Amino acid sequence: MYESLLKEQLYGSAKQATRRWWVRPVLRKRETDGAFSKLVQDLEKEDPQWYFEYLRMTPTKFKELLAIVKSKIEKKHTNWRRPISAATRLALTIRHLATGESKRSLSYQYLIGRSTVTLIVAETTEAIWTSMKSQCLKPPTQSTFQTIADKFLRRWDFPNCIGAIDGKYIRLRCPENSGSTYFCHKRFFSVVLMAVVDADYKFQFVDVGAEGSAGDSSIFARSSFGCAILNGTIETPEPKPIPNGTILPHFFVADEAFPLKMNIMRPFPGGLSVADRQKRVYNYRLSRTHLVVENAFGILAARWRIFYSPINCKLETVDSIVKACCCLHNFVMNENSQYCPINFVDAQSGNREIIPGAWRTMVSDNWLQRQQRQGANNFAVTPMTIRTKFLEYFNSGQGALPWQEEYLFG
Repeated sequence: MYESLLKEQLYGSAKQATRRWWVRPVLRKRETDGAFSKLVQDLEKEDPQWYFEYLRMTPTKFKELLAIVKSKIEKKHTNWRRPISAATRLALTIRHLATGESKRSLSYQYLIGRSTVTLIVAETTEAIWTSMKSQCLKPPTQSTFQTIADKFLRRWDFPNCIGAIDGKYIRLRCPENSGSTYFCHKRFFSVVLMAVVDADYKFQFVDVGAEGSAGDSSIFARSSFGCAILNGTIETPEPKPIPNGTILPHFFVADEAFPLKMNIMRPFPGGLSVADRQKRVYNYRLSRTHLVVENAFGILAARWRIFYSPINCKLETVDSIVKACCCLHNFVMNENSQYCPINFVDAQSGNREIIPGAWRTMVSDNWLQRQQRQGANNFAVTPMTIRTKFLEYFNSGQGALPWQEEYLFG
């Protein structure tokens, strides 16, 4: 007798605890009283504006998205219970991404168990990424790059530019057993979103998951699209004359954290405070063009507020969440003016000064912090020559903007 009591104390009772219920009674009302069954349906019928604010897209776009991912998130019916519908799973996930609401809160709203909510978010974000990356992040062709270059010239007065490169920290809770690997110089844990953005504030290439302690240049060099750009294996258009007749290659613009290459133009060291007037003009013109990537990140964070606070998920789920948000950003940007109204992004005033976009009032400074330069950036003579040609063009009568001298030097 004493021996059996001792074993029970040491190893626990052999009897399993009896569950109070297989499913909480209130959860059985999901199909009638859950947020998707009542609130979302009412918003679709009665208030399109609130529907958009709730899910960041119109009912038409939601149904289009559901048709794309349904096969990957739909569960089979069994004799034991009815599965949670694919539409409910998708709506719950998008609501989580749009607001950053806690899984506990979503559990109460959608009448779904908290652990199930966690699983749904992980599965659905991965499904969004795998189903939509070929559609929303399709690698540009030479023809597409040429269209992008034309838009950069028309909107930002920078010829032969085919994209802007930058990286942003994505804050997260400290991953288990990671030490300081994900701890960045801004003193929070993070992974890095590295991206190339076109003239329409849409993502062309993304890479997610690099440790926050790494630098932009090294992360870029390790990414698949970074390797392709650095090795020259991306099919960019043939070199083309800029407006003054000089034939120059097409390229991406980047900040000082990146190397100067044949297909990457970066500022002269010193930014807008550089002493040389011509270099200062060149840096100003490049920084204006580079604003598109900062605006793209800003729109992403303003619309998908999961980025407002540290993401509390496993690392693989964090990667899926970020990639899914990038896909959704491009997916909704394509056709919806509500997602990015005219005043939402930076614009030029009548005297050509930059007017800050509305997203800047919605996003915290932590999100706006760029990564700092990591180490030296050596470059060859040819890329330096190309940069000098642009410097000469921007300071010539043909390439100078009427207001740039007054704006920079008063």
